[in-house]
This record gives sequence, C-alpha cells and structure tokens, in this order.
Amino acid sequence: MGNTTYASSPEEPKSLGAVLLSRIRAAFSSVNIQRRPRSLKLCETLSLGEKRLLLLVECENQRFLVAATPQNISLIQSLGVPKEEDCNSGLS
Repeated sequence: MGNTTYASSPEEPKSLGAVLLSRIRAAFSSVNIQRRPRSLKLCETLSLGEKRLLLLVECENQRFLVAATPQNISLIQSLGVPKEEDCNSGLS
C-alpha cells in the first residue's frame, strides 16, 4: 500500500464540541426569558466604618431601616410607606 494523502475538503466534519454548541444555540434561540420586576430595592447605604452599614430598604411598598455587620443583620425600624420621590432610582 502506498502513501495516500487526503486533501481537506471545505466541508470537513466539525468537532463534537462545536456540533453540540451549535445544537444548544439553535435549541435556545427561540427561548424568551422574562424577569419579574424586583420587589426589593436598596434605596440608600451609609457606611459607619469597620464594615458596618446602615441601609434603607424598600420591600413591597414598605421601607425599613436595617443595620448590618459581618456577623449580624438587624431591623432598626419599619418606616412605613415611602413618599413618591423616595427610592425611585434603586441604589443611590
């Protein structure tokens, strides 16, 4: 048997990884993900030093003043319904 050289054709088989990736992309191309609106907003933070924070959080149209350290998170006070101009932009 002699030396046989095969010329690579333009339609050379793809690797298994490339085939799988193209099939996964095709399968998920029609998937439409809709995220629900977030009900939890971080309105404002105030650093108290040494990894301690005071946070103003809004959840389901209620505001809460929360203190946080690396070891503990505590509710300081419920502040009630926010005013329209408060906390509209999310993180300040």
